[in-house]
Amino acid sequence: MGPVAEHLGHSSFSDRGVYDMSAGLFEVIDGGITTPEGFCGAGVHCGIKPDSLDLMLLHSEPRAAVAVTVTTNSFRAAPTYVTQEHTADGWAHAVVANSGNANAATGEPGMANARLMAELVALALDIRARDVIVCSTGKIGEQLPMDRIEAGIAQAAGQLTRDDPESVARAIMTTDTFPKMVAVQFPVGDATVKMAGITKGAGMICPEMATMLCFITTDLAITPDILQTSLQQTVRQSFNCISVDGCMSTNDTVAILANGVAANKEIVSARSEGYEAFLAALTYVTQELAKMIARDGEGATKLVEITVAGARDWEQARQIGRAIANYDLLKTAIFGEDFNWGRIAAAIGAADAEFDPTTMSITIAGITAWDRGSVAEFDRAEAKSAMQADEITIEVDLGTGDAQASVWTCDLTYDYIKENAGPDG
Repeated sequence: MGPVAEHLGHSSFSDRGVYDMSAGLFEVIDGGITTPEGFCGAGVHCGIKPDSLDLMLLHSEPRAAVAVTVTTNSFRAAPTYVTQEHTADGWAHAVVANSGNANAATGEPGMANARLMAELVALALDIRARDVIVCSTGKIGEQLPMDRIEAGIAQAAGQLTRDDPESVARAIMTTDTFPKMVAVQFPVGDATVKMAGITKGAGMICPEMATMLCFITTDLAITPDILQTSLQQTVRQSFNCISVDGCMSTNDTVAILANGVAANKEIVSARSEGYEAFLAALTYVTQELAKMIARDGEGATKLVEITVAGARDWEQARQIGRAIANYDLLKTAIFGEDFNWGRIAAAIGAADAEFDPTTMSITIAGITAWDRGSVAEFDRAEAKSAMQADEITIEVDLGTGDAQASVWTCDLTYDYIKENAGPDG
């Protein structure tokens, strides 16, 4: 059971820490970031990138409760500071984000430009600048082309719609190969609440939030403080449990806006009616988006799910899971479809987390290779064949406790090197 379920005492999460759909607390639906009532958006090409969408605007017609988490990287980008300032009161009206330029390592001019982006949105939408979330993603160390940004914001404000959520998702993409979005609905009393999320990220991915961005919308009525607590819990179990390359970005931001249009009885605590369904939905949305990032890792051919069980606590399980996820020798072996379980053992041993090899087991793709202190008997031909799958599971049981965590990563390929070795990598 994952930490969210442990905290709440609920049984709606599977024993791997991932939400169990059979519990029936929510339903996955078709839709995108503008599916919840009261939200509209637009994605436009303003010329930061040569020939693709590069600026998005998202607007909640009523002011929304907001919660955010941002990167803990000490070289944080200017918009992360502005976003934290603007959301400190727990409310927001809009999100503006550009791709192709990170506005990081840009000094005072970069801070001024991030603030100007909020002011331009405020002018276009007749709202307060302090109610605008600002995000950027892309190349570090270059100033934003503010003339193009200004024109793009004006264009996006004139094209706001509920009918084209995919353009909003595409406008934040950098090296992503597909737009990442998911939508769900769930009951709160007599109200039907919708929630949707988008994310971007394929490289420079090893978040630790308190080059990924994620935006979530919901028409739920909920107080900002419980929204913030819930987001922190779910980010911890989703985005902070993925790694593509072990590299933390300067711009990571996750933001959720809840505008209350569903008119449910406001959720004010974990004991409120509908809170369990809300938290289950939010956990599902964040974990699904996180897995999409791992699946779309730059040059990746395989999604890898690592589950560490039998740990003394969740943090030990996650620490070992991330050590495995960041072990390049293992990631290249997975790309080569090599059943090299010894690299998992080496990664665990390097994790600086106390464990006893004589109590633990290592299983890859359903085949146990190490079992409580000795090499297990297994069919090597079957093991080689199992490694050809598009999704690989790694299960480690430390055999010393009851806690567990799941971490997601991908293989490391020749194309990752090609993607990142060039001048724009």
